[in-house]
Amino acid sequence: MNRRTILALVVTTLLVSACAHLRTTPPSETPKGANRFLIDPRSGFSQKPSAAVEKRFETAWRSFITGDSVEARRRFADIRSKNPEYLPAELGEAAVEIAQGSLDSALAIVQRVEDRAPDYIVARIYEAEIAMAQHRTRSAYDIYRSLAQQPDAPPTVAERVKTLEGQLFEELFSAAQAAPDEEAIRLLREALTINAGASNARVLLANKLIARKEFEEARQILDPLLTTADFDKPDVQEALAEIEVGRGQYEQAIARYERLSRLSRDPRHAHRLDQIKEQFSAANMPPQYQRAIESDAIDRSDFAVLLYWKVTSVRFAQNLGTPPIAIDIEGVPGREEIIRAIAIGLYDVDPVTRRVSPLRPISAATLTRLAARVLLVRGASCARAVPYERDESARAERVLAACGVSDPSGGVAPDAPVSGRVAGALLDQIEKILGR
Repeated sequence: MNRRTILALVVTTLLVSACAHLRTTPPSETPKGANRFLIDPRSGFSQKPSAAVEKRFETAWRSFITGDSVEARRRFADIRSKNPEYLPAELGEAAVEIAQGSLDSALAIVQRVEDRAPDYIVARIYEAEIAMAQHRTRSAYDIYRSLAQQPDAPPTVAERVKTLEGQLFEELFSAAQAAPDEEAIRLLREALTINAGASNARVLLANKLIARKEFEEARQILDPLLTTADFDKPDVQEALAEIEVGRGQYEQAIARYERLSRLSRDPRHAHRLDQIKEQFSAANMPPQYQRAIESDAIDRSDFAVLLYWKVTSVRFAQNLGTPPIAIDIEGVPGREEIIRAIAIGLYDVDPVTRRVSPLRPISAATLTRLAARVLLVRGASCARAVPYERDESARAERVLAACGVSDPSGGVAPDAPVSGRVAGALLDQIEKILGR
C-alpha cells in the first residue's frame, strides 16, 4: 500500500468519525436539578435534521443545560426561524420558558407543537411538567400515566408516575379530611384508586360511610385490611365494631370494644362500650319502652315504663302490697309498668274517680318531683336525710341536690315538655345511686 492510499484512508476515517459525531443524538448530558425531567427535545422526533442544524441545536441545548438561558433562547429562536419544521427547536424554547418560570408562554409553545405532532412524546412530557409546576397534579398524573403505557417511554416517565401517585394521593387525602362528608367520600374513593393499600384512607372512608349508615359498603372498604397487619389497629377495630352496631350485631361489637378497652386503656373505648351496652339493652326492650325513649314529650305512662326498665330496684321490688285499681289504664301502653309505679307508691290513684291519669303530660317541674319521689320511696339514704317541708317542689330540688342528681328542670321552663331521652338519662343517675 503506497503513501497516497494510506493518506486517503486516514482522511476518510476522520471524515466518517466527524459525521458520526455530528449525528449523535441526543447528547449524553441532561439538565440537572429541577429541570432534569425536561429531556432532550430530539428524543423520539422522527425527522432527521442536517448536520449543520444538529450541531447548532447541540450548542443551544448545552447552553440551556449550563444555565445560560439568554444564549439558549437566542440560539433556539435562530434555528426555528431558519428551520420552521424542526420542532425540537420550539420545544427547546419551551424548556427555557419553563426553567424561567414563564409557564403560560411555555404551554402556548407546547400546544402549538402538539397540534402539529400529536404523537410527539417529549411535547407531552413538557406539558405534564408545566402542569406540575402549576400545581395541576391530576393533569400531570393523567398525562404521565398515559405515556407510561407506551413501549418507547423514557425511563423518567415511570419515575414521574410514582412521584405523582404519592403527591396526588396526599392532596386528595388532605382535601377529604377538610371536606363535607359527601365530597370527602368522593375524594377518598379517588385516592384509593391511586393507592389501594392506604389503610388511613380506607378507615376514614369507612367511617364516613358508617356515619351515613351505609354499613355494607363500609365493610367492603375495610375487607382488604382484614388479612394484613393493619387488622389489629385500634381505628380498624373501632370501624368494624361500629359496622356491627349498625347491623344490630351488638354482642360482636361489645366483644371488640372490650378487647380495645383492655389493650389501649383509652377512655373513649370504655365510654363507647357503655353506650353500645345501653343500645344492646334498649334493642331488647319491649315496644312500649322503645316508644317511650323515642318520645319528644313523655306522659305518665311513658315515665312508668322507663322507670320499670331502667331502675333495677323498681323492676325487682319485693313484698309489694296489692295496688289500688285504676280504671283508666286499660289499653294504655305500659299497663303493667303503671301498676308497678302505683304499687311502689310513685303514682296515686284518685280515691273518688279511681283514675291515675296515665296520659297526662310530664313537664320539667313534674319530672323533678317524680325523680325525688323515686329516691324517697326506694329508700335512698341521701334522700331520707333531707328534712321534710310542705313545698314539694322545693323539697324535690333539695333531694336531687343531696343525691348529686342533675336537676332536669334547671335552665328550662318548669312547664316545658320532657323527652324520653332526658327522662332516661335522669333515671340512669337514679339507678347508680340506688344500686350502690
